[in-house]
Amino acid sequence: MIVLTNGRADCIIQSLPSATGSVVGIGSVTIVDDSGDPEYRAWLAEEFPGCTIVPVAEQAAGYWRAMQTVWSLAAGAPHVFFVEDDFTFNRPVDLAELAAALDTYDHLTQIALIRQPWFHNEHAHGGLIEALEAQGQVFEERTDGHFWWIEHRACFTGNPSLIPARTLAKPWPEGAWSESRFGRGLFRDRAVRGAYWGRRGDPPAVTHIGHERAGYDY
Repeated sequence: MIVLTNGRADCIIQSLPSATGSVVGIGSVTIVDDSGDPEYRAWLAEEFPGCTIVPVAEQAAGYWRAMQTVWSLAAGAPHVFFVEDDFTFNRPVDLAELAAALDTYDHLTQIALIRQPWFHNEHAHGGLIEALEAQGQVFEERTDGHFWWIEHRACFTGNPSLIPARTLAKPWPEGAWSESRFGRGLFRDRAVRGAYWGRRGDPPAVTHIGHERAGYDY
């Protein structure tokens, strides 16, 4: 598991214990810190002694540089569970189930966990997926007979997700709007799909708790 943090101690003190208490199958835990604050890094090391702390740079470097650090640390792993520091988990998640789906269906770029509606348009339309559908995106429930997921070509998301090596092998772009541009690059291949774990109507698996962005250069 790789956790990206920007110095929000009030968030990560909730999110990391929630992840390790709810998610089955986590191996090592690395915290990528883009706070640029040595005192915060020292606090992380004291509060989470079993984790590896990796600063992006001596000073806060911005989102795309932080994600390039995440990608470099993930190199060679068959899957990486990526979590930003402002999400808590509402129910157990077994990463072996997500990994099995990713390994079986190699058109999937990631399997993300759906969060509650957060932005105004998501509240207006009744959910994250519903808001994207209102923009013309298409979502399709799929099952292997045991588990369900919802496929789409709407975006690559930084919300908690299991990401396979084939996606991690794609370079993370430099500059503004890097997450959006990374997703557009993936979906140039008309065969690939992203996915949310579960079925339509399932309650959110994670809760977004961050009220303000602490990073920059998104």
